[in-house]
Amino acid sequence: MGNISAQELATLISKYLDTERLLKENPSVTKEMIDAALQEISNSRKSTVDGFLSRRSIEHKQARISKLIIHTDGASRGNPGKAGIGVAIYDKDYTLIEELCKFIGESTNNVAEYQAMIVAAQKAVDYNAAEVTFKTDSELLVRQLKGIYRVKSLNILSLYNKLTTLLNKIPAWKIQHVRREENVRADALANQGIDSSA
Repeated sequence: MGNISAQELATLISKYLDTERLLKENPSVTKEMIDAALQEISNSRKSTVDGFLSRRSIEHKQARISKLIIHTDGASRGNPGKAGIGVAIYDKDYTLIEELCKFIGESTNNVAEYQAMIVAAQKAVDYNAAEVTFKTDSELLVRQLKGIYRVKSLNILSLYNKLTTLLNKIPAWKIQHVRREENVRADALANQGIDSSA
């Protein structure tokens, strides 16, 4: 990579949101070097980061995101039983930016739904999104976050507290209940998470 190490280049990429500025201020860096480094980062994240299966759009990662639409779902086979979570992240034009799935062990549907929302909220914070719309088919989750239902379960309460702490870091957010057929991608990812345990 010329006279710049891979580690130095990774540090530079993490500092700059604007590729053109990075190139202008660092003459030893080329566009090809950035593309190769980003591809390597993207490939390594697909299967190694926290057990997540992740696909990331490099172009979107280079730009600051102002608005996100995030679909979430949690699934449990047996309730309680083997459980997984799914998260699909879109920009304001509904272009897929990233999708995640994970096996979370033995759990209930409600716990899985909360775990999926926690991951979604953390991702929104990571993207530094100014405005986020969360969509889920869990009516319980939506009503508890809107204050319509009280959180009575101690198991759920700790997850609720963790989630609201993350949501408080997002400048503007709302949550919507959608029908299962409007949440197909997140549902498929949650089931993929369960299947990944085999």
